[in-house]
Amino acid sequence: MAEILWGQKLKHVDGAGDIEAENLIPAPNRMAVGPWSDLALHTIGWRAFQDLCSQICEVALRRPVEIFREAQDGGQDAVFLIPSDDPAGAHIGTVQCKHTSDAAKALRTSDLNSEIDHVRELVANGQANTYVFMTNMSVDAGVAREIRTRLRELGVRKAHILGRQYVVRTIRGSARLRALVPQVYGLGDLTSIIDERLTQQSRALLDNWIPKLKTYVPTRAHRDAVRAIGNHGIVLLLGNPSSGKSAIGAIISTIASENPNNTVLALTSPRDFEAGWNPSDPGRFFWIDDAFGSNQVREDYVQDWTSAFTKLRAAIGHGNRFLLTSRKHIYEAARRRLGQRNLPLFADGRAVVDVGVLTAEEKAQILYNHINYGGQSQSWKSSVKPHLEAVAAVHEFLPGIAERLGDPSFTKSLAPREASLVRFMREPREHLIDTVNALEPVLQAALILVYVHQGAFRITGFDPEAAAAVAELTGCGLPQIQDAFADLKGSFLKASGSGAATIWTFAHPTISDALTEILSEKPFMMAALLRGATIDTVLDNFTCEGSHDIPNALTIPASLNDMLVERLVRTPDEAERTWSLFTFLAYRASDAVFEKLIRLDPDILKRKTWATTVIANSPKLVTHARAHRARLLDDDLHERAALSLESAAADEFDLSFFDNSAMLELVPAERLVRLGMSLRIQRLPKLEDKISEITDGADLDEDPESHFETIANALAKLEDLQVDDEGEELIDVARKKIKRSIQLLEERKEERDNESDDNSDWSHIVTASTVEALAPTKPAETTPRSIFEDVDSA
Repeated sequence: MAEILWGQKLKHVDGAGDIEAENLIPAPNRMAVGPWSDLALHTIGWRAFQDLCSQICEVALRRPVEIFREAQDGGQDAVFLIPSDDPAGAHIGTVQCKHTSDAAKALRTSDLNSEIDHVRELVANGQANTYVFMTNMSVDAGVAREIRTRLRELGVRKAHILGRQYVVRTIRGSARLRALVPQVYGLGDLTSIIDERLTQQSRALLDNWIPKLKTYVPTRAHRDAVRAIGNHGIVLLLGNPSSGKSAIGAIISTIASENPNNTVLALTSPRDFEAGWNPSDPGRFFWIDDAFGSNQVREDYVQDWTSAFTKLRAAIGHGNRFLLTSRKHIYEAARRRLGQRNLPLFADGRAVVDVGVLTAEEKAQILYNHINYGGQSQSWKSSVKPHLEAVAAVHEFLPGIAERLGDPSFTKSLAPREASLVRFMREPREHLIDTVNALEPVLQAALILVYVHQGAFRITGFDPEAAAAVAELTGCGLPQIQDAFADLKGSFLKASGSGAATIWTFAHPTISDALTEILSEKPFMMAALLRGATIDTVLDNFTCEGSHDIPNALTIPASLNDMLVERLVRTPDEAERTWSLFTFLAYRASDAVFEKLIRLDPDILKRKTWATTVIANSPKLVTHARAHRARLLDDDLHERAALSLESAAADEFDLSFFDNSAMLELVPAERLVRLGMSLRIQRLPKLEDKISEITDGADLDEDPESHFETIANALAKLEDLQVDDEGEELIDVARKKIKRSIQLLEERKEERDNESDDNSDWSHIVTASTVEALAPTKPAETTPRSIFEDVDSA
């Protein structure tokens, strides 16, 4: 075969490793647009290019591939198995990669010289019947012919030279390849990757991510997330701040947007999902960042999810797909509150991915990309290059901090020494606080203005009182502060929308965390902030001195109690804000603030908000219990609260409030005794019927055991109360009934799942398993090549 043509696939046709040209790209329904040169392969570094070549082999050649560690690869950057009729078994084909940082460089015959000895050894060991030389350099036909001739002289039976044009065309022709190596999305104009019918939508979705995609490294967490969506239709990415959750979300959403039948929606809350779900549109992909709250758990989000999860399961059944992210500690708090109403796929961990676990190679590649593509000067890159191996080896390594290391906005006071660089990675919070404190006053004012608007400042529709308070606090005029937003864009702030519809938010939630700590250490600022912050910011981000210690919450000193009460009493009487107000009163208000507010406006306790599935989780009833202990709950509200608790126990067998002494006190003693007798004499003997009723109406998408969690907990509480012998027997009968019902539901679920033929449209984003190839001949030990070798070459 004289040439491997652009846009053609390599097909194995005999046991000796012959390869012939075949149409690489099946006729698609749509064509990508944009010049081939848009994929700037010279910028990705030698290691990333080697990984890219291996994926091309696996996808385009449809062969299992094994990669060998650099400097011990024996001249084999990758090997693949070739089926053979030979009794000796499969032959091995070798792939050698050659990368250059020079975009204009063309392959020369002499570029093969350094590989000659390796080729001879591979041929002698039967590992180079087929030899593929892949490069990001352009390849002239004459040079390719000369190199093939030279390789055949060395004993290679089938030699192939694949240059930049082939690599780019292969990437453009395979959606699955782009899913496996997603960093190619950031190598040029997005229109060269995504069908122009989807370009506008994808640009809107990735507004602030497009410049960052070229730094992306597909980690194991990325592949696990892709697999979870393919298998279950949903994934929850958990990680600490700066661990890369949002980056994975942006990449997978981009992959989803390639399907012309998909509508990708980036949402901020479960309520947005309920509004955006359309049962008649099976192609929606929902990306919900910080699904349970950004800096702290949002009680209203948790409440919304208890009802939204049912619709979410139905949406998955209709072909919709979901990607949620959350900080670990926030999800753990939400998980406890969700209880049995949690999504079974989250509760048992099947659709949960921890993004914080990175291999040493992944850390090094992430750091390389951020330094290479960042805004640092060439001299700075050269000065830190000797120390980057040590930075990548830091146990607490975080991708988000690696990104800051590549941004001069965050490193102005950082000495290019190993100790300083390692400390930057190991103690990022402290350095970020120092960096924010070092900003000019007007830039700090801009960050504070965004902070007091719940992390989202709208050019039109902002709170004038909050803006005036920040201007007074900082001594900067509002127009001057707004002008400063542009100086912070890309480093501390990001903008979505345009013109009057522009919304400014923090580039990363950790900036809000840093501001919380900075402001908490400046008591003189608290009065202005408390007076000017939006009520949502006060209810969700603040806590009172002397109340529960809540991480990342701004503590209001007792000297400002009167001002706080003045703000709280003006909270709008709306279901959502009333929920937040009751949550604040239940868990964040000090006794002094609580009593001042209720005495000032007792009718606050009469406000309406959402009910909860588990009665003990109701912030309204917890607030009423607190008011009752303080002798501030009127008789009518006291009676209503008692009836609510009695109804939950009698009708739903929900005894969760038995663990809360303050809530128990809402039920008068004699009625509490009658309730206990009723549960024992009337409800317990009929519990088998209740269990059967639950079994008959159970949702098979939920974990079977979760349907009976409330009853199981109630049985345990009754047992603790030391019921009589007959009661013990009834409890034992109920537990056996629950066990049989769980088994029945598991059988139904298995039968239903076996009949299901789902997820076929999403198979292109599932990573195939790599089959173990034959081990190469062990070469002589050589000095490992540093991934950071060419970090300062461009």
